[in-house]
Amino acid sequence: MLNAFEIPEFKFNAEQLKQTYLNNKNVWAMYGKDSPKDSLHTKYVSKEDVLEHISQLKNYEELIDNVKFFKTYPKSIIPPHTDKRKVAINIPVITDKNDKITFFESKESEDVVIQVEGEEKQTTAKRYNNPTLIETFVSDKVFCLNTRAIHGVTNGSDNDRVVLSISFKEKYDDYNLIKDMYNNGQLI
Repeated sequence: MLNAFEIPEFKFNAEQLKQTYLNNKNVWAMYGKDSPKDSLHTKYVSKEDVLEHISQLKNYEELIDNVKFFKTYPKSIIPPHTDKRKVAINIPVITDKNDKITFFESKESEDVVIQVEGEEKQTTAKRYNNPTLIETFVSDKVFCLNTRAIHGVTNGSDNDRVVLSISFKEKYDDYNLIKDMYNNGQLI
């Protein structure tokens, strides 16, 4: 697996995170102009609201830029894309065995906008056309994801798929660095 790895020792309480998610009153943002079903939805969560989870990362205050919930609608497929960020650690909140992360190769990209309360904002995220599938990743554990690799999400269940996603500050926003820190015992 080149673009993702599990972090099995990262402990999480999915039911507690689900309640935090349900009680979160922040505004949703939607990536793209597609139908809501085919778009990724995200909203910030206060670090304090998930502190017992994120504090498992050594020096988390120095590492973490922000924390968000990401939602994918039931029976939906998020098209191949890259994020603005370069790496993420995702914690399962509401997931299913039919969920998968897929990785692709493609040379054809297009810009993506974020919609927040009906207003479009530019982002450096990209979508990709005519992709070739190169890798599939399935996990019910906390995992680290190379978000600069072209990837998509498939939610094969009848429920929303929700993960809590950790983004990293400038110098730590590097998949290989986070992977090395993990492998050397410097992350958890």
